[in-house]
Amino acid sequence: MKPTFRFANSDEYPQISAFLDAYWAKDHIYCRDKPLFDWTFNKRAHWQQDGYSFAMAEDNGNLVGILGGIPFYFNVFGKTVNGVWIANYVISPDHRRGTLALQLLSQFRSEAFPAVIASGINPATSTIYKVLRGQVLAEIPRHFLVLPGQGPRLEKLLEIARPEWDAEKLRFLANSFELSTHPAVEAVSSKCIPASWDEVDWPEIAARTVGASRTRDFLMWRYQRHPDFEYRTIAIADGARTGLAVWRLETIRKAIDGVRVDVEKIGRLVEFLPTSPANAEGLFAEFVNQLKASDAMGADYYGYHGPTRETLRQLGFRATDEVAGADMPSRFQPLDGKGGGILSAMFVPADTPACTIAADCPWYWTKADSDQDRPN
Repeated sequence: MKPTFRFANSDEYPQISAFLDAYWAKDHIYCRDKPLFDWTFNKRAHWQQDGYSFAMAEDNGNLVGILGGIPFYFNVFGKTVNGVWIANYVISPDHRRGTLALQLLSQFRSEAFPAVIASGINPATSTIYKVLRGQVLAEIPRHFLVLPGQGPRLEKLLEIARPEWDAEKLRFLANSFELSTHPAVEAVSSKCIPASWDEVDWPEIAARTVGASRTRDFLMWRYQRHPDFEYRTIAIADGARTGLAVWRLETIRKAIDGVRVDVEKIGRLVEFLPTSPANAEGLFAEFVNQLKASDAMGADYYGYHGPTRETLRQLGFRATDEVAGADMPSRFQPLDGKGGGILSAMFVPADTPACTIAADCPWYWTKADSDQDRPN
């Protein structure tokens, strides 16, 4: 009998969880946290079917492959189509030959979703996207900063994560990313996304960017209604418009004999949408103030958007690929000194501009897109 394909019913979380645990990663967060799984794969406003946006392949009634999808609205310079981020692409070992993987992907690669994006793919599986003429992207650029005077804290963290590095390299990296001065700009900020965002702010951003439609509903779902993380919003008015930054505080923990021990704190900036250079300075200054008040060592940011990257560089962030030997740890729960880069692939309409690491890249795509910023 040939394998059959369908989408998961709302009562099939136990089967999906067991399959993830067996073939994806033991004790994966989606196996431990059903509210997070539901928040990710049960977006009723975007999914026109009952149950989860999770494709399943079955052979004689047995589950042999899964592929999750996170529906969203895909924006190209103000024009919107349906998109889906795919995640947890898993085939059982005895079904990895043949076309099952391609057929599973085809459940989402349909007229219903002109844009299909896979973020955080394994380099070993990138071949499937190339065979299907998808675009395999360069790793998403990462930026890093250490607060003024906190360089020694980064040295201690790196000494734990990369014990093979000598003291000279640790000092060099700490000095390379340390912010020279504390921003002196003061601005009145709010913690709320303005009610006028969709009418006043988002159209201006949408007209010059490509990526997920960051409407107020999307931002509220992604940050305010997240089941696990507490995201902090910084909103600063600039005339009729509002500049926006969103970040969260993460405690870095080291695994010792199976127990996670707190070692440091870091901020993770996931949105930076200023309205002007002066507004950007205000957002950044308030962000730094909040980092300091939270006793964070510093912060990082992942993003392709060229203008945003340049703005952050001017404010004090530094791209990790511009610093020799800066193979900085990215996985913090628990701390893992190896790897952490985010490789992605996509299928998008033919007239969509390429997503690159060039200075003029219009793709506003951060670590918050897809499921890359989630608990471990």
